[in-house]
Amino acid sequence: METPLIVLSLALFSGIFVLVQMDLVDRGLAMLGGALAFLFLGWAFDFYILEEAIEAIYFDSLALLFGMSLISNALFRSGVFHALAFQAVRYSGGNRLLIMTLLVLITYTISTCFNNLSVMVILLPLTLVLCHSLKMAAAPIVAAELIASNLGGASTLVGDFPNMIIGSVARLHFDDFIIGMMVPCLVLLAALLLYFQRDITTHDTAPLDLETIHQALLELSPNRKGESAMAVDPYLLKVGVWVFVLTLTGFFLAKPLGMQPAMLSFVAGLVMLGLGKLPWNELFDAMSGGDILFFLGLFIMVGGLQAAGVLEVFRWIIHTLGGGNTTFSLLVLMWLAGLVTPLFNAGPTTALLIPVVQTMSADMAGDAIWWALSLGVLAGSSATLSGATAGPVVASFMANHARQMPKGQPVHGAILDFHGYLRWGVPVALIFLGLSSVYIMMIAP
Repeated sequence: METPLIVLSLALFSGIFVLVQMDLVDRGLAMLGGALAFLFLGWAFDFYILEEAIEAIYFDSLALLFGMSLISNALFRSGVFHALAFQAVRYSGGNRLLIMTLLVLITYTISTCFNNLSVMVILLPLTLVLCHSLKMAAAPIVAAELIASNLGGASTLVGDFPNMIIGSVARLHFDDFIIGMMVPCLVLLAALLLYFQRDITTHDTAPLDLETIHQALLELSPNRKGESAMAVDPYLLKVGVWVFVLTLTGFFLAKPLGMQPAMLSFVAGLVMLGLGKLPWNELFDAMSGGDILFFLGLFIMVGGLQAAGVLEVFRWIIHTLGGGNTTFSLLVLMWLAGLVTPLFNAGPTTALLIPVVQTMSADMAGDAIWWALSLGVLAGSSATLSGATAGPVVASFMANHARQMPKGQPVHGAILDFHGYLRWGVPVALIFLGLSSVYIMMIAP
């Protein structure tokens, strides 16, 4: 393919992402517009047609996102996550280090099965109220939670969208990710907790104000029928838990039964549409409609990049630096993903590199190449606030919260901006890449 076309395609792709990253346009509509632009470019230069664009869409990934988003929405509306968070705070007794550890562990655990952004939306208000009550700097704890949500998402097939894409393309199942990704992610989680200990003061100077936290949670809880932050909607909790458990069981049985997790998730989503008592005006958000449109357009754009020959550049980099050695090639892939992800975000980077990895996987036995991609994206998404979708949302929420505080109230450590986050994100990302490199060298074929 001609170099001018490669440059033009890459410029179009990058331009769309600049608009999205600067929040100048709706991300879903922007990606659909980009997809149409690529189709027009493909028609004008005769290199990309509609049939190829449709083949570039990973429908299994969208089905996984659809189903798991609806299950997550029902459990969120039940109030069970808020009750869990409040109980953890009570258990801590005001010990700051224990509070940080519990919040990080809760974030990780919930993120293994539910959307990272939803998890942060649940825990962020609690964290800010808690830190204000105990005169703690919120920024390091929120940064640790953001990274923990990335770790939880990377641990399983359904925890985040990059793994959904990888699972769909590589035909990997839920238990494959448990075996291949959860162990290294737990090691990285331990490293994360050790790293952030230095930013948490263990000497308590203020009592744990449970009443303030209780009232704040009551206002934030989606279920306000009761008079307690512990109140949950029993119907939504029952339906959500049962559908989730059955779906999770189906994921474990899918491989021996020859079933696809995407179909199980899609059916679970349809069940939640029927039983979840979801208001029609909330349907689009509950099913992650904006994300589905975003990735639908993204897949078509990545297909256009592949047709234009752009991805050959990545293949050349990996082949050249890897020197034909399997282990070195896997390490180059992982570090390349770690460097690209802060620029394009986790999901788009995964979609961008998937065709490259598919070509490489034909010459490599085992699943190590997929774990190298996932771990690289994980590290990159933790390096900057823009590396994961939840980052900019969290930063905006914290800034609004600080502005709403009464005049004269201390705001030190209450704001998490792009540059401030780098002091934690970059070192943690390098630690993750270093430890992950050891893991990849151990499992490389």
